[in-house]
Amino acid sequence: MSSELVKSAPTAEMDQTMKTNKIFYGWWIVIGTIIGLSLGYSVIAMSFGTFIKAFETSFGWTRGQISFGPTIIGITAIVFFPYVGRMIDKHGVKKILVPSTFLFALTIASMSLLTPSIWHLYAMCVVIPLLGAGTAPLTYSKLLVSWFNKKRGLALGIGLAGVGLGTTMVPLIASYFMEHYTWREAYLAIGVLILVVALPISKFVFKDKPSDIGLCPDGSTDAPSAQQTSFSKPNTQLVGYTTKEAIKQKTFWLMFASFLITGLCTSTVLVHLIPMMTDRGMSIKEAIGTFAYLGMSIVGGRLLAGYLMDKFFAPYVVIAFMFGPVIGLALFAMGATGFEAAICTALIGIAIGAEFDVMAYFTSKYFGQRSFGEIYGYSYSGFKLGASIGPLIMGLTYDAVGRYTEVLWAMSAIMVLCCVCILMMGKYPELPIRKSES
Repeated sequence: MSSELVKSAPTAEMDQTMKTNKIFYGWWIVIGTIIGLSLGYSVIAMSFGTFIKAFETSFGWTRGQISFGPTIIGITAIVFFPYVGRMIDKHGVKKILVPSTFLFALTIASMSLLTPSIWHLYAMCVVIPLLGAGTAPLTYSKLLVSWFNKKRGLALGIGLAGVGLGTTMVPLIASYFMEHYTWREAYLAIGVLILVVALPISKFVFKDKPSDIGLCPDGSTDAPSAQQTSFSKPNTQLVGYTTKEAIKQKTFWLMFASFLITGLCTSTVLVHLIPMMTDRGMSIKEAIGTFAYLGMSIVGGRLLAGYLMDKFFAPYVVIAFMFGPVIGLALFAMGATGFEAAICTALIGIAIGAEFDVMAYFTSKYFGQRSFGEIYGYSYSGFKLGASIGPLIMGLTYDAVGRYTEVLWAMSAIMVLCCVCILMMGKYPELPIRKSES
């Protein structure tokens, strides 16, 4: 490992402060993760539907044309995110997160300059995941898995709840600016928020691993095990499979398929919920209010799933959560509006809430920490592959027949396959332990 990548040793005063502080510094990492993710790539991508009707009105684009934007975002993520994961494994989180946050803020602010050319939108949908990839759950999950072992599920549940917080908050912010100004000011405001809130946290609060400030995972004072130290110290034992070893296993492809199906089925609602609700007679404000239930349920799903995965066998916990979209999508297909729509949204959001926690938890438990970032990146690509196809199918179907009903029924049925894939993954393996090659 080159010297430029090695953190400078903490001062004795800092070391003593961190060790005697009653609050384990890892929980500050969790709080920073909540805030960072609430303004990160995943939230902005999921909030794309907030602007669909504004784009229709301003530029005359069809929903099929606009829905191709999330597809481009997804395709770019599919190609690029495994590389980001590999870079995070190699260089650490902060070297990727800080510049990505800065560039992502500028990119979102520049959406305010969008022109009537649909190709301008498509170009931005390439740039958003390229420059914002470092602000996705992949990066923050690496941080949380580094800092926690015994309480890993809980830490992931709390920290990744930032996506749910942002999913509630960002559409409301956008709605305020769209109501009082225009959608252009909404994008500008979100970009500024990322710059002044998320960027300082990524720069000054986050530490790549506990050993950077003389701590052990979970704040333990005991000698750490090999599994605990594989993220904490360079030139030590590495626990888990390489990426090449992982992708040869059936378990990897079952996990990949479950994430792909979840992305496919839930993204249909994420992107099209607001226009679907306004089509059914709700005002834009009421529709965004329904979307807020999605964010709240994502938070609840993350917290509950994280807690339960520490207590019970994770695949069984996840299957229970994944039945939510089966019911929610079916009720949407039957024409749910108002309070019913809010319940449907919450059922889908609970599953989405569990998803990114599960992605990190499954990756660490089934494949270890050796190539965590890259394997997670491939899993996330599976999710984005589904998420890129779903909105496009919905948009094209709406353009062709003027309704979403048939697609919603199909997605409800397909979610059952997700549960079958998870059930087939089996028990956690005994992970290999090898000496570091660096």
